[in-house]
Amino acid sequence: MSFAAAVHRKAIELAKLSVEMTTAAGSGHPSSALSLAHLVTVLMYHQMRWDPRDPWNRASDRLVLSEGHAVPIIYAAMADLGVMIGKSRDEARPMTRDDAMKLRAIDSPIDGHPNPGLGVPFFDAATGSLGQGLSVAAGLAAAAKMDGVDRDIYCLIGDGEAREGQIWEAMDFIVDHALVNCVPIFNCNELAQSDWVSPQQSFQSIRDKAQAYGFIVRVIDGHDPDQISRALNELHVVKNGHRPLAIVARTIKGWGSPAEQGMGKHGTPVSADKLKTVLAELDQTARELGVADSTPATSHLSIPAPRATASAMNHDTRITIAPFLEGLAAVGLDKLARENKPIATRKAYGAALLALGRADSRVIGLDGDVKNSTYAEWLAQHLPEQYLECRIAEQNMISVAVGLAAAGKIPFVSTFAKFVMRGYDQIEMAIITGANIKVVGSHAGVTPAADGPSQMGLPDVAFFRSFTRVQNYAGQTAVRYFFPSDAVSCYRIVELMANLNGCCYLRTLRADLKLLYSPDERFEVGGYKVLREGGAGVFVASGYMVHECLDAARELSQNGQDFTVIDAYSLPLNTQQILEMAQRNGGQIITVEDNYSGGLDVELASAIATSGADVRLRSHYVTRLPKSGRQPQHVLAYLNLDAGSLP
Repeated sequence: MSFAAAVHRKAIELAKLSVEMTTAAGSGHPSSALSLAHLVTVLMYHQMRWDPRDPWNRASDRLVLSEGHAVPIIYAAMADLGVMIGKSRDEARPMTRDDAMKLRAIDSPIDGHPNPGLGVPFFDAATGSLGQGLSVAAGLAAAAKMDGVDRDIYCLIGDGEAREGQIWEAMDFIVDHALVNCVPIFNCNELAQSDWVSPQQSFQSIRDKAQAYGFIVRVIDGHDPDQISRALNELHVVKNGHRPLAIVARTIKGWGSPAEQGMGKHGTPVSADKLKTVLAELDQTARELGVADSTPATSHLSIPAPRATASAMNHDTRITIAPFLEGLAAVGLDKLARENKPIATRKAYGAALLALGRADSRVIGLDGDVKNSTYAEWLAQHLPEQYLECRIAEQNMISVAVGLAAAGKIPFVSTFAKFVMRGYDQIEMAIITGANIKVVGSHAGVTPAADGPSQMGLPDVAFFRSFTRVQNYAGQTAVRYFFPSDAVSCYRIVELMANLNGCCYLRTLRADLKLLYSPDERFEVGGYKVLREGGAGVFVASGYMVHECLDAARELSQNGQDFTVIDAYSLPLNTQQILEMAQRNGGQIITVEDNYSGGLDVELASAIATSGADVRLRSHYVTRLPKSGRQPQHVLAYLNLDAGSLP
C-alpha cells in the first residue's frame, strides 16, 4: 500500500469514528472534524516525533488544536493509537474506542473541547475559545528553543478563527523570536459557523497576510497526503534559517460525506436515523479512492520516535531566593531599604523576579512593552535568556505563558492591571488548563492618579476573587490572589507564588510605600497581618489602602477611638479569626479598597452571612468613575477614600 493510500484509509477510519462519537454524544462538530482528517492522520501517524505511550514527554513534538471544536478527529486518532489518558502516570491507561464513544459524558475525561486538566495529557492547553492556540504553540516553541530541545510544534487553526486578532499577535511573536520550530496550519474549508467566511479569511488572503508577516507559506490541498507530507517536510529546511513556515491547507468541511457538506452543518451531529447514510458515504469515498478493501492502514504508517525524553517538572522542588536586602542590592535598592525609605511594590516585584531567575532557570519573565514600569526589565537586563518581550499584545502574552508552563517553565507575566483585563478570556482558559502561570498587574487601583482611569485597574479584584472560591480539576484553589502593602511583603509573596502550582495573581503599585515589615517576615496563602489593635472596630484593607487605614486609625485614636488595622494581603482570606477579632473589638468590620466592589467587601460579607457572626460590615470602595488627579491623595479624596473620609 502506498503512503497516500494508507493515509486515505486511515483518514476514512478516523472520520467514521468522529461521526459515530458525536452522534452518540448528541452534540459536537463532525463536519469540522472531517475537514481535518488527512492533516491529523499525516501529523499523528507519520510526521510528529512522539510516543503515544508517553504523551508527557517534553522532548516530543506537539500538536495544538486551536479550533478546539474539531477535537473528535483527534480523539479518534488517540483511541486508534491507544494514547495514554489519566491525571497521572500511575493511573494512566490507553484510550479506547469505548472512551471515544463517551464523548461529552459527565463521567468522561473526553470533553467537548480539548481539556488536559481532566486527564488528557496529549493536550497542552484547553482550547475552543477561538484564537488562542497559536500563542500556546509559540510558548511551547519558545521553551524548546530556550532549552535547546529539538521538538516541533504544530498548530491547527480554522480559517474563520483567523479573524481573531490574537492569531496575528502570535504570528508577529513567532517572527520576532525566530521560532522556526512552530508551524501554523490554516484549515481553509471556507465555512464558518453561520455563514461563509469573509473574503478577508479566504485562503488567498491568509496566504498573503502570512507572507507579509514574514512567513514562508505553502498552499496545499489539505486532503492530498503527498502534498501535506511535502509541505511539512520543508520544516527541516526552514529550521536552518530565520523565517518560519506556515501552511495554508484548502479543505472541505464534511469531507468524504456529501450529506455533511455545505451550509448549516456546523456544530450539528448526524442524527441516529441518518448515521448509516453518512457512514455509507464515507465507505463510498474509500471505494473511489481505491482503499475500501485494503489491509489496515496503521501497518503502513510509522510514527517517528522522539529524539529524547524529558520528564515533567517536579513541583515539589522548592525555590528559595536571596534574602530581602541582598535581592534589593542586586538592583540598587538596598540603601533605601536600610534607611527605611519608601519603595514601590512594583520595584520589589522586579527585584524578586530577578532573584527568582537566578535561583531557578525555569522562571521566565514576559512583559507587554512596559517592563520599565513593571520592573521586569531587571530580569531582561541581567538574564535575557529567561525573558520574552511580547510587545503590546497582552492576549498573546498570556497564552504564550500557558505554552511555557506546559513545557515546564514558571512564567511570570507582567503588564498594567488595566491591561491584564484584555486577557481575561485567556486567563480563564489558562485556569481551565491548570496552567502554572503567574500574572502580575502593576499600577493597580486609583493611585496612578495623574494618568486617569484609562490606566487604572479596578475590576480586576472582582474577576480574580471569583476564582479564589473555585476548585480546579486537581482539587486546588483555582487562583491565589495577592495584594501586598509594602516592598517586603511583595518580595516574599513573589517567592511564595513561584512555589505554588497553578494560577496566581499579584497586584503591584506605582506609588512608593513605607516599609511595614521586617526583612524576614513570612507570608502565606489566605493570610493576613494585624498591624494595630483597638476595640472600636476593625479596618480590613490591602495594598495602598492599608496605609490610609493606618493614618485614619492614628487620627481616630486622638479622639479616643482605637481601631484594629488588618492587612488582608491574600485571597481566599482566612476569615474566621478576623470575624472573632471583630466581635471582640466593637462588632464592626470596615473594608477599605480603591477598586470597584467585588473584593474584600464581598469576601467579608459572604463570611459574615455564612457564619452568622454578630458583626456589622461597612464597605468603602470606588463607587463612581475616577478621573485624573495630580497626586494619589487628590484622587482618593475625590472618591471619599482618603484617611480623612474614614470610617
